[in-house]
Amino acid sequence: IEQIKLRATDIDLLAINVYGGLATLAVALRRAGWEGAYMVTEWGPTGHWEGLSTAWKAPIEETSSEKAAVYKSRYEYSVQRDTEKCIGSYVFLWGQKQERTPTWYGIFTEKGEESEVVDVMHYLWSGNWPKNQAPHLYSFQLDNKKAVENVYLKPGGSYNALAVAIDPNNDKLTYRWELLPEATQLGEGGDFEPRPKVVEGRLTPVDAGKAVVKAPDVEGAYRLFVYITDGNNNVATANLPFYVKK
Repeated sequence: IEQIKLRATDIDLLAINVYGGLATLAVALRRAGWEGAYMVTEWGPTGHWEGLSTAWKAPIEETSSEKAAVYKSRYEYSVQRDTEKCIGSYVFLWGQKQERTPTWYGIFTEKGEESEVVDVMHYLWSGNWPKNQAPHLYSFQLDNKKAVENVYLKPGGSYNALAVAIDPNNDKLTYRWELLPEATQLGEGGDFEPRPKVVEGRLTPVDAGKAVVKAPDVEGAYRLFVYITDGNNNVATANLPFYVKK
């Protein structure tokens, strides 16, 4: 900003891409000396480079419900509040893509299902909540542990997974489970990343929100995913990184 003010004085509008820092953006720009208008041209969940990681350096992704909460609070404290200088924003990504995981940045699934973030954006942009809202996920655990507790499993061992969710409209919930290796062919700055291939034959659903996971025989980093759907094209998503080690 200092260089723009010094060397490009005809520039009237800044375009800002920001993730975890959205809530403090207006203050940060003023402290940096920018007095003109700006637009938030890309914003979304906490970035994979900004949040917590496991002991083996796997970034921990927010659940769709945690994302919905931070989208709402960060938008309200920044774009919505700074009506004097901020002329609008573009939320990323109105679609789906693989970037670290298949669910991190897109607010729809590959099937086109709408997450709780879509509900929040509907409310922020229109002032009204959609009539049928996405499931809300409260907790996701594997072997009675959350992602921040560094989940290590023994090769071939059986472990319980638990997802606790409700539906705001009391729709019947269906649980879809998936096991993927940790992504290793990583892009930078939104580059293409191939989706990891599913590890087959390791998941056994046993009840609503419950499944038994048979740990892969090959040591290494993996993620357990759950997709919770309501029969009305709405979804809650979560994943939990774990490490298979003898």
